[in-house]
Amino acid sequence: MRKKRIFMACGMKIPNDPELVENLRKLAKHVAQTGWTIAQGGSSTGIMGFMVEEFSKYSKDVFMILPKKFRKDIPSLNFKDLTVVEDEAGRLVGIVKYCDTVVILPGGSGTIEEFMYVIETRKYFEHDRDIFVYNYKGYFNDLFKQLKKCVRLGFLDKGALKFEVAETIEDLCKFIDKANGLVKGKTIKKSIIKNNQKD
Repeated sequence: MRKKRIFMACGMKIPNDPELVENLRKLAKHVAQTGWTIAQGGSSTGIMGFMVEEFSKYSKDVFMILPKKFRKDIPSLNFKDLTVVEDEAGRLVGIVKYCDTVVILPGGSGTIEEFMYVIETRKYFEHDRDIFVYNYKGYFNDLFKQLKKCVRLGFLDKGALKFEVAETIEDLCKFIDKANGLVKGKTIKKSIIKNNQKD
């Protein structure tokens, strides 16, 4: 039986915020030491590469989902298992096909695309993956506001927003531990949708 795989949706650039980088370093170590396989989209640059590099200090269980156009990068990538997909669309499919949990970290347009993809496909019962969002210093607040507006105007069912929001790296680690069966019973939960909450 394989270890559970956790996909980290994150950017291909390093942010200019040392505190965020240090928090992500702690996250990579925690995930490695609690028995996960980390899944990554096939890049050795930015936070994507950083997370794998930090994870690999404690575990070799790295799973790559690599679009064909990046095959030339294989020699520079650090991984234990690899699946090659046709293109970026195939990589998105691979996130929910091959992984058990998805963590959305602060990132750019590609990260937001991955976030929207996993909540959209979950909405249509295509998967039941846990989705956790690290809302570092309110990074995703504007996006959450837009999603709540979609619900308020009837474009989106409230039930589609079944993901948990962690404001601290400690809370994110608790979510991840619960998903891996390391924590029993209730744990801290925060959703962007609350009763009678206004935008």
